[in-house]
Amino acid sequence: MAMDKITTANGIIEQAKALGKEYGLFRVAVAAAEDDDVLRACSEAAKLGIAKFTLYGSEKKLKEIGQTNGIDYSGFTIVDSDSAAKSAYLAAQAADKGEADLIQKGFLSTSALLKTVLSKDFSLRTQNTVSHVAVLNFPGYHKLLGLTDGGMVVKPTFEQKIQLIENAVSLFHTLGYEKPMVAVSAPIDYIHPRLPATTEAAQLTAMSKSGMIVDCDIHGPVTFEAATNREIALKRGIKNYVAGDADIFLVDSIEECNIISKVLILFSPAAFAGVIVGAKVPVSLVSRTDTAFNKLASISIACLLSHHLKRVKK
Repeated sequence: MAMDKITTANGIIEQAKALGKEYGLFRVAVAAAEDDDVLRACSEAAKLGIAKFTLYGSEKKLKEIGQTNGIDYSGFTIVDSDSAAKSAYLAAQAADKGEADLIQKGFLSTSALLKTVLSKDFSLRTQNTVSHVAVLNFPGYHKLLGLTDGGMVVKPTFEQKIQLIENAVSLFHTLGYEKPMVAVSAPIDYIHPRLPATTEAAQLTAMSKSGMIVDCDIHGPVTFEAATNREIALKRGIKNYVAGDADIFLVDSIEECNIISKVLILFSPAAFAGVIVGAKVPVSLVSRTDTAFNKLASISIACLLSHHLKRVKK
């Protein structure tokens, strides 16, 4: 169905509700579900008519968490599991069999979950680089901003940067951004031969202009402040229309992405939705310390991506 560009975290949740109503509830497999904030988010998503959930984890612990926190498991399926590793395996197996549309990370490490999901035991890995996209909604910026990659690729090569852009652009298409504007990060806004981030950013910009990278507009090198503040960009003589209006900010390292996103989350504060892109099913992925709202937003954006992937297949 046709959709307007989504500009807020609440808009992501509302769109997931609309899709759940029109196409049926999304099926979510929750790996190591013994996390009270994850369970609150799942409960809220179920109440909103977004998704239905299968919880993989200790049935005893899940019931204890439910009783302590007043979480209603009505309509949930609980599959008892004696370890996080087994829970991850069962969740990945459900997705691989087509019994789940997406996977939600619970109380286990990202590396443990993705090692299982992308293992040769299942056919969930594709030829694409798998990457994490953090979508933030923070005061002072007029729309959503995607940051990548803060969860998977530690120091992307030039070739990986192309694939990170493609993954993030695919996600933003699901949010109604027909031709997302991608800013490529560097410590300065001009090319310097001793700073590879600047030369690679310039190459990516040239590839976009020549049509070698499609479905988006790319500009770089550009600093974060110039990418997100038009006044600063103009003062520095940057007149490219991506500057000050970026939809996606491609960073040069996992450390950079984490610093930017966590500062915004802690001090803005920013609402946050995180998802793994590039596998056959999305993986809703946030920090164990994230709020229930951020986890609800992450479930919702993973649902939107799942819907998009199914439409692309058709």
